[in-house]
Amino acid sequence: MLIAFSNYLADSNGTYTFTGGQNPAYINYTFMRVFNAAFGIALTPMAFLTCRQLRMPSHFAALAALFVTFDNAICVMSRFILLDAPLLCFTALSLTMLSYFYRQRANPFSPEWFRYLFMTGIALGLVSSSKWVGFFAIALVGLYTIHELYEMFCNVRIPVRDYAKHWLFRIMALLITPFVIYLSCFAVHFLMLNRYDNSANFMPMGFQVRLRGNPLSRQPFDIQTGSKVRLYSQESGTGYLHSHSHKYPTGSQRQQITGYGFADQNNFWNIERRKVAGTFKNIDDVSPHDAPVDGPIGNGDVIALHHNSTNSYLYSESSFRAPVSSEFSEVSAIGNETTEARLSNSLWVVEIVNPEKRMDDGRIHPLGTPLRLRNLATNCILVATGERLDKNWGWGQAEVACDNNNEVSLKSSKHLWTVERNSNKDLPAVDLGKYMSTSFFKNFAVLNKQMWLTNNALIPDHDKHNVLESDPWSWPFMVYPMRMVGWDDSSIKYLEVGNPFLWWGSATACLLFPLQLLYWLVRWQRKCMNWRATEFREYIDGAMILWGGWALHYLPFFAMGRVTYIHHYLPALYFGILFLAYQIYNVSSWYVSERGLYRILLTCATTALFGFWWFSPLTYGWDKPIGDLKGMQWASSWPVYEDKFEL
Repeated sequence: MLIAFSNYLADSNGTYTFTGGQNPAYINYTFMRVFNAAFGIALTPMAFLTCRQLRMPSHFAALAALFVTFDNAICVMSRFILLDAPLLCFTALSLTMLSYFYRQRANPFSPEWFRYLFMTGIALGLVSSSKWVGFFAIALVGLYTIHELYEMFCNVRIPVRDYAKHWLFRIMALLITPFVIYLSCFAVHFLMLNRYDNSANFMPMGFQVRLRGNPLSRQPFDIQTGSKVRLYSQESGTGYLHSHSHKYPTGSQRQQITGYGFADQNNFWNIERRKVAGTFKNIDDVSPHDAPVDGPIGNGDVIALHHNSTNSYLYSESSFRAPVSSEFSEVSAIGNETTEARLSNSLWVVEIVNPEKRMDDGRIHPLGTPLRLRNLATNCILVATGERLDKNWGWGQAEVACDNNNEVSLKSSKHLWTVERNSNKDLPAVDLGKYMSTSFFKNFAVLNKQMWLTNNALIPDHDKHNVLESDPWSWPFMVYPMRMVGWDDSSIKYLEVGNPFLWWGSATACLLFPLQLLYWLVRWQRKCMNWRATEFREYIDGAMILWGGWALHYLPFFAMGRVTYIHHYLPALYFGILFLAYQIYNVSSWYVSERGLYRILLTCATTALFGFWWFSPLTYGWDKPIGDLKGMQWASSWPVYEDKFEL
C-alpha cells in the first residue's frame, strides 16, 4: 500500500500496471523512486541512534551508520520500487525502539519507559505489515522480553503487583498493538481496493459480490436443470472444478478432473437433475437413463454434471485411487456414449451446508449455498485434496478426488463447493448482493491463508538453473550476487552486489561469536574473567540483541522450502553490519589505546568507502558493455561478465 500511495502522490490515474518497457509520461516515476529511497536513507540515522543506545561512543556509532550507508546492496535495493526498502526501514525502526526501551529498563513505568515500549510495538506492527519476514523482528523482541521477564521472576525484591504490571503492559504494547496495526492495514486494504478483478476469486463470495464491477453480482437466483454453472472450491488454491481432454497416466486412465484457478471454458458444467429428493428410497430407484427433471435444484436432489467442452460426465469409481492422494478414490470424466455413463457412478447427491440466511430455503443458489457432492454409487464426497498434480501430465493443477470417509466435518473447506457462476437464459438476473453477508475477520483470515499458500507455492525448480535464485548458505559471503535487470550491451546494468568488506567482515564476526561465547564460558568456569560484572553485562546485552537479530533473520530461511534470493538476506545483513561495528569497537577497546582506536576507526571507514566506490558503477547503473568495466570479478562465481550456468 505504501507503493500504491507513492503512485497516488505521483499523480498516477491507477491504470498503469508496471508491466515493463517505457513508463507512461503521466507517471512521475522519479518521485516514486525517491519515495522508496527515503526508506533506505532513514537507515543511516537509525543505525547511529541504535548504536548510541547500546553504549557505543558517537564516533563508532557514526562508523556503524557509515557502514550501512555505504553498502552497495542496501543502496541498490533502495533505488528500486520494491518492498525491501520499507521492510528494512521498519526492521531498523524496531531495533532502534528496542534499544531505547532497553536503556529504560532501570526506570520501569516512567513516561520514557512507556513511550519506547509502545513505540516498539508500533514498529513491530509496521514491519510485520510490510512483509512476513517482519515477524522475525517480533521474534527478536519476544525473546528479549521473555529473558527480561524471567530475570524479574527470579528477583524476589520485585513485588508481585509490579511483576504482573510488567506482563500486562508488555502484552498490550508488544502483542495487541502490533496485531491491531496489522489488522488495520487489511481494513484499509479492503476499503481502498474495492474494484473487481480476477485476482479476488479466492475471497469469500460475500466479499466478492460487493466489489464494484463484479460480473457475479447479477445472476439468476435459482439453479435449474439446464443451467450452465461454474463450481468453485472453498479450499484455497484449488480454484474451479475443471476438466480437459488429457488422460490420467495411471489408474483408470480416463479423462482428468482437476482444480484450475483461472477463468476457462473448461470450467463450465451443465447441471441435470435426475431425481427429486424424497421421490426415491435407494439407489436402485435412480438411473442415469432417467429424463432430467425440470425445476429448481434443492438439497437431497440427485444430479449429473455434464462437461460442456468434452461432452462427458463427472464420474467416480472406488476401484481406482487418486493419482497423488492414494487415500482417496479417483474422480474422472467419462464420455456421454460410454458404458460407464449408464452407471450410477455418474450421479451425485446435493447436500447443502450452512447456506446464507437469506438463501436458506432448501434450494441451491449462486454464491451463497455451499454444497457437498456425494457420489450416489460409492457414497464418497467430492474433495479438493490440496495437492498438485505432476506438471508433466497434470500441468501442476490441483488434485480433485473422492473421499470415502463418512465422518467428514461440515466445516471442511476441502469438501465444499460453491456455484460461482449460473447462466440460464430462461431465468431473470437479480442482485445477489442483498442476499449475501460478509465479515471482516473472515475476509482477513481467508486472505492471510491465501498469502501463506501463495508464498509456499514459490518453490525452486532444481531441474534448471535460475540466475536470480540463490540458497541461504551462499548469502553471508556473497557467493552469488544477483543480476537485477537485463545484461545486454544496451541495457543499464544493476548488480545486487554488496560491499565485500562489510559482507565478509560481518559474516565472519557473526559466525565467530558463538566461539567467543564458548571461550568466555570456559574462562568464567576457571575463575579467570577480568571483566567487572556491569561491564560484561552491558557488552553481552548489546551483542546478543544484534547477533540475535542476525540469527533470527537468517537461519529460518534454511527451513523454508520456497525459492530464495540474495535480497532476503538484507534484514540479517543490517544486524550483521551493526554487530561488526559493535565488535570492532569493543574488541579493539580491550587491547589498544584511545589513539589506536581512532586509527582503527579511520582504517575501517576508508576500507568501507573504497569498497563502495569500487562497485558503485553496478550500484548506480552501468550503461556500457560490461567488458569495459574492469576488476569487478572478485569471485569466480559472480555473474558479472558471464553467467557460468546459463543454458
